[in-house]
Amino acid sequence: MGEPVPTDHVKRVERELAKESSLLNVMIEQAPGMLGMAVMFVVTIALGVWLRPFFDAAGLHAFGEAGTTQARYIILELGMIFVFTALILWLAKNHKELFIKYGLMGVLFLALCYTTVPGAHLLIIDMDDQVPFVFESNELSEEHIVATVDGGWISEVSNWDSYPEYNHTLDLNMYYGASNEPLWSTTLDAWPGDPTSVITEGLMGYTVTNGAFIWTLDKESGEIISTYQCFEGEPNTYLNDDGDLITENFSLAIPDGCSAAFEVIEEPEGEFEQPKGALYIVTQKNSLVRQNTFHGTNITAHQAAWSFPQLNIDGGSLMLKQIDTKHILMTSASGSVIITLEKYGDDFTNSTRDELTLATILWSVSSGDEDTFTATTFGESPFDDGNNDLLVIGTESGEITAYTWEEGLYDGLEMKDPPLENGSMSVESALKVGSFYDGPITAFGLNDLNNDSQKDLWIASGDGIHGLFFESMIEYVTIDKDTANSTMIIVENSTVQLVSNNEGYFTENDSGEWEYTETTISFESGEFTSEMYNNIGIEWSWLAFGIGFGLAVLLMVLLFIRPEWYVVNTVGVLVGAGVIVMLGVTFVPTLIMIFMILAAIYDAWAVYRSKHMLDLADTMIGLKLPILLVAPQERGYSMLEEQGSIRPETASAQENVPVQTTQPKKRKKSKEAMFMGLGDVIFPGMLVVSAVQWVTTGGLEVGIATVVGGLVGYLALMMFVASGRPQAGLPLLNGGAILGYIVGGILFAAGTAFNFGISL
Repeated sequence: MGEPVPTDHVKRVERELAKESSLLNVMIEQAPGMLGMAVMFVVTIALGVWLRPFFDAAGLHAFGEAGTTQARYIILELGMIFVFTALILWLAKNHKELFIKYGLMGVLFLALCYTTVPGAHLLIIDMDDQVPFVFESNELSEEHIVATVDGGWISEVSNWDSYPEYNHTLDLNMYYGASNEPLWSTTLDAWPGDPTSVITEGLMGYTVTNGAFIWTLDKESGEIISTYQCFEGEPNTYLNDDGDLITENFSLAIPDGCSAAFEVIEEPEGEFEQPKGALYIVTQKNSLVRQNTFHGTNITAHQAAWSFPQLNIDGGSLMLKQIDTKHILMTSASGSVIITLEKYGDDFTNSTRDELTLATILWSVSSGDEDTFTATTFGESPFDDGNNDLLVIGTESGEITAYTWEEGLYDGLEMKDPPLENGSMSVESALKVGSFYDGPITAFGLNDLNNDSQKDLWIASGDGIHGLFFESMIEYVTIDKDTANSTMIIVENSTVQLVSNNEGYFTENDSGEWEYTETTISFESGEFTSEMYNNIGIEWSWLAFGIGFGLAVLLMVLLFIRPEWYVVNTVGVLVGAGVIVMLGVTFVPTLIMIFMILAAIYDAWAVYRSKHMLDLADTMIGLKLPILLVAPQERGYSMLEEQGSIRPETASAQENVPVQTTQPKKRKKSKEAMFMGLGDVIFPGMLVVSAVQWVTTGGLEVGIATVVGGLVGYLALMMFVASGRPQAGLPLLNGGAILGYIVGGILFAAGTAFNFGISL
């Protein structure tokens, strides 16, 4: 037999069961009010999400696009809340209720218009009435693109095996802007090298090599500035019996060959020293050779050599570019590196490649074996007012990463202030694209379609062409297009041009015979108009403005004449939605979560310690203003008869009675209602709208998860209220919303929900 249970334990269990039963009964009794408040919570946030496209299209960010990630504006907003609260309490203490009422009604009217006017536009005007972009022309040219350069590209035509003349030449054509006519053309005598070229964009000019010769061309005219040869002596060339051109005694001067090169002019080191020149040659086996050059001659002298095993260029390069006087950027399918140019190193003639000193690598990134690099661009950054440059790299799978390059000691030939001896490359967190687009990424373009002196980023991917605008990099242009062979996107004077390297094709001649053409360039272009933007700017309607403004006036008149609970709630929900969307599109989620945490701490202090939030709530109830939402507990409730206080009744001056913030105690018998501060809805709602606005992948799903989290926090708050324990609203509501955002971000958005690059 078991031992008897102590009486005190039985009584304790009975008290706990009675308490739980009492809590359940109280919650059941208050269920109508709780459910009504939850519905208003969801409806207010849903209205904010519905209004978001209008604010997004109009660019209505309270502190501009740059302010979306800057924490100082959150501090400013919190400070404004402190000032507002202190002012209201001071006016109430000095019996200035009229100043409070009419001042707040003016503010409420403005906030109400944030909802009614945009809402009327959304109902009357079709915001998605978009004219599709069309490529109106498609011209072909029998050329092959060999290099994309700043603002254009260079193509070549190989005049190889043109028997019987044996005119082994390369025709290079420079195209600039959205044009299908070359800016200049240059013919190079290429024998005995390869029938194709590799081009590096340097500060001095475009340096071309075909394995046998190295030419440097003037950027503006294409004129040959200098010519050097990669072989020793003169090869013996003759025709054999079959009519083939044979070359003997072809000896390379540079071991491992000349895969690419660029020529530089260096500043004199001493006061009386003449400017020096140098030729940097990239070999097939990942080494860099420096040859000194001599003005006015085609003679070079070996200086030094280095190896760079971090990059494999055997399969060709995506970009070779001298980015300042001290650095060269090389990108291939396997990776990207920035090499610091040096003057002194190992003697190539006396060292094997494995014995060479490693080149000084300022920065490098590898593509990995599974996902190779397929496209890249380098140019003026859309960020930092264009003071730095942006490197963007795309992969086979669709992954896009951006890096900001801040030049080093010199910008051209001018000393920078402050000087950075080696320059710096860092991940550009403001570009939050990741793997949002389908692969492969085939081309990029840094253009300025809307002529705002800020570059746009254009992306050609497996699911079309995308134009990302402003520092927020919002996609305002989407073009449905097969971009499988695209090489470059050019935008000039509202003309959008897609340039592609096409595979060989067959055509039928006049005799009915089919002829094969190996490669061509296609120039596809069309005129872009303002109606083709996805959602940029707003179509203003005086009819919609009149309806929205008139509705706001009508509601304010009703609020003034008959501030019944349903009028207060209608205005409160609309005002809350307007504030939610305004602040939600203004700040990224990370900043809003910081704002919510600070506001929750303040709310707890204001309710539990200073208790001035209760004074503020009493003032709002007395003035019948929609700073509080009202959920009647039973039929027949009238806010016009409300004489209660949000404070509990006090037994004595010494007793500290728990505060109940959501259900007022009445001083006289009347129908009951539940009250909730409008801020308790606005803060979670801001995070929801911000998630939909700024989370590029799964934003809507993350927003829904945030709402669910807020409702869980609301349920917890109601349990505290029903049990009679004091509880401020924001700690639980904000905490639940933030938890919901974190869970939703992990489930639906991976890292994009947490990486926004906030700054002070």
